[in-house]
Amino acid sequence: MSLRLSRVIGHRGVAASAPENTLTGFRLAAEAGFSWVEFDVMLGADEVPMLHHDERLGRTNDGHGRLCEQDAAALKRLDAGAWFAPAFAGERIPDLAEAISCCRALGLAMNVEIKPAAGHEIRTAEVVSETLNALCPDLVDRIVVSSFAPDCLEVAKEKAPDFHRGYLCETLAEGWRQAAENLGCVSVHPNHRALTEAAVAAIREAGFRTLTYTVNDPLRAATLIAWGVDAVITDEPSVAAALA
Repeated sequence: MSLRLSRVIGHRGVAASAPENTLTGFRLAAEAGFSWVEFDVMLGADEVPMLHHDERLGRTNDGHGRLCEQDAAALKRLDAGAWFAPAFAGERIPDLAEAISCCRALGLAMNVEIKPAAGHEIRTAEVVSETLNALCPDLVDRIVVSSFAPDCLEVAKEKAPDFHRGYLCETLAEGWRQAAENLGCVSVHPNHRALTEAAVAAIREAGFRTLTYTVNDPLRAATLIAWGVDAVITDEPSVAAALA
């Protein structure tokens, strides 16, 4: 089934307006007009998939140490909102099932980035795949699974073959096309800072769609779309408004 993309995807919810990777972030993204959101998934110590970007706690919450060494119950006791603004105090780190339920209720499609802690690539991808298979069989045209880790995409290809995959990278390094093809990806997700019009054309000519991150300038977003980029991932509601 074809992937139904929007031209804008909210980065970690809508990271300019709300704490990243939170349910409130998804709600505010929907209110701002986004129909897609991107978020990161990492395993806790008890193998519950949690929404979190960094291997270590502390930047976006009041925790300490490595996320993969704490279980879901402990992680859900952390405050994941006060760091952003006092109004968000008490916001919690959601697990993947909660995120899916929230996005489903809001009508949001999902770019699920598998973000494994070092050494946990295979198991993280297995658990994410199992969760998507169990909770989202009707959303295969509204979900793309991406990762910087090829091992994660290989597992997703095997364990959750119905879901689209995206090849996430900083730049189009040598061998990108063959790697994306071998992993059965439908899209390539480079950093927009490395993108040129020629690179976008090369991605399109290779048969992939282009999603690019993290584009917070509306003029840059408009340029990228004019070049043929399919979707820009952004923190900023102003980008969504400009491309509406």
